[in-house]
Amino acid sequence: MPITIAQVSDTHLLADSTQSLRGCYTQQSLAQILDQVVALEVDYLLLTGDLSDQGEPESYHHLRNLLEHLTLPIYGLLGNHDSLSNADQVLGNSYPGIITDHPRSFSIAHWQLILLNSVLDFSQQGEGYLTEPTLEWLETELTHQGDRPILIALHHHPLPVGIDWLDEIGVTNGVDFMNRIDRFPAVKVVLFGHIHWAFQNDRLLANGIDRQFFYGCPSSGLQVIPPSAVTADQYPGFRLITLYENGTHTTEIRRLG
Repeated sequence: MPITIAQVSDTHLLADSTQSLRGCYTQQSLAQILDQVVALEVDYLLLTGDLSDQGEPESYHHLRNLLEHLTLPIYGLLGNHDSLSNADQVLGNSYPGIITDHPRSFSIAHWQLILLNSVLDFSQQGEGYLTEPTLEWLETELTHQGDRPILIALHHHPLPVGIDWLDEIGVTNGVDFMNRIDRFPAVKVVLFGHIHWAFQNDRLLANGIDRQFFYGCPSSGLQVIPPSAVTADQYPGFRLITLYENGTHTTEIRRLG
């Protein structure tokens, strides 16, 4: 049986839930998106960072209040706008699937979900980084998983997305990450947030046979519109991805409005 994941990203919740962020009421739009997720009866929810805009404890309490009505398993990670200590204090006990520091690996049906922390402490502009211990752990974990199909999620984008200012704040050692996973055709999909738009790309591996697919996610609030966009879709959105037992997948974007 296939499994479905709703990827919701860059929620940027505020301490005051009645306030807007540059004209977007992020808590209200997230609530509407979660209503869609529930209606779609997906199997898992995956949050890919920047859960809060400024990292205040109140913003994580708002998130917890929205999530506590859901009955599906919830996984997630933090972004450069988040506070590790505040997120861990408010969410840690209730949502152990939301990682705040160390990488984690979870079995979800016939796939393996790997969550990586790409947040760089004391970053200058919000750029990300994967530490050498994280990359070494990843390589060990990929070796251990063998042929089991794998989905990796992180907050920052590990490859260029074609917007100059965004590509300055991706994973600064993304090439190291790409080189590590190039030898593992079991890595089928890499999901990330941070860019606030529905990016997709794929690449042929060194073996000349297998491909890996890379997907960015719209924000559940404010959107980035690529210069090359045919239509300027500024509605909040999320990504649906369906994973099949044979290692293939399908994906689509759903939006409000």
